[in-house]
Amino acid sequence: MENRLVTIYGYELTTPKFQGTNYDFGRFDFETFHFFFKNIIDTIPIKQRAFKNREKTKMINLISFEQSDDAFIWEGIFTTARYGKEQEILDVEEQTGAGTKPRNHGMKNEVHFTVDSRTGLLLVEKDSEQVAAGQMIRKFIRYHKDKIVEYQSAFNNQNDPIKIHKNNFLKIASLPNRTFFEEIGEFASIKEAYYYLDISETAATSNEVSNLLYLHNRAEENGMQDVTRVKISFENKIPKRSVTGVENYFRRLFEADYFDGLGVNGKLHSGRTKTIELENIQRAFDVDVEFNESGIPSLSDLINGMSRIALRDNPLGAKVYNAQYEGVIIDERDEENR
Repeated sequence: MENRLVTIYGYELTTPKFQGTNYDFGRFDFETFHFFFKNIIDTIPIKQRAFKNREKTKMINLISFEQSDDAFIWEGIFTTARYGKEQEILDVEEQTGAGTKPRNHGMKNEVHFTVDSRTGLLLVEKDSEQVAAGQMIRKFIRYHKDKIVEYQSAFNNQNDPIKIHKNNFLKIASLPNRTFFEEIGEFASIKEAYYYLDISETAATSNEVSNLLYLHNRAEENGMQDVTRVKISFENKIPKRSVTGVENYFRRLFEADYFDGLGVNGKLHSGRTKTIELENIQRAFDVDVEFNESGIPSLSDLINGMSRIALRDNPLGAKVYNAQYEGVIIDERDEENR
């Protein structure tokens, strides 16, 4: 037996609601999230539930989601795998071939996660295959967005004029180690500011997103193929000049969670050139976990450590006392009794 530190990545879940004239982007309503995840598990067979990326190289699936020993913390499991090419399997000790892995096979990896029902803090165990991260989870959500329709319809009927929109009902954003906007403030000059959109499973949720999708569609119509991402870049090529107003505009895009990433390139006051992207400035936590002689971690250590972060060191702690929408009735039954 030995103890090791396991890296845990933090994200913020939000469930935006349209208030009639504007969006409340930052709110979290656990009932909305709970219905969506439970509906995926309860109504979609495990084979059809899996999401595979467009390149057919990565897969993620939701296996379980249930309440933990703590009333506020829910725990679940994603399975992930990388696949896509035939590979020879090697017997490491004997240094001889041990078979062939087909293209559609991959090594199964279980990734545990927790959700704080009060704040929307999502904690995800570091995936050794680097699949279960914000971008892939976001695509999984888009892939199954039809599973919110039943709840959306009931909510909208019972809470008019407040509305849930199908393409904007659940968002996931990174928790930066230092906020992206603090990093922007360290630049002496910004030569390029950009945002990008993964076009796979994407729907138009704003004018900005519609513009990028339009450009992509026009490119496809004119023979361009195999595009997976569209990027909009704002530049200033005049020496000793800078793009200005980046922080305010990007803060609005970030809060709305329209795009898959934001980035800035420029010079620091030291003269050094630097590029930062929102997706790669991420909050990470360490949890002390006991591993057995076979290298299997203690699940109780892992979940308890993640629960302690949510309950004692929660970066979204200010949301604990926020009122949430709940009590939506579907088919004359309370959602929690489904």
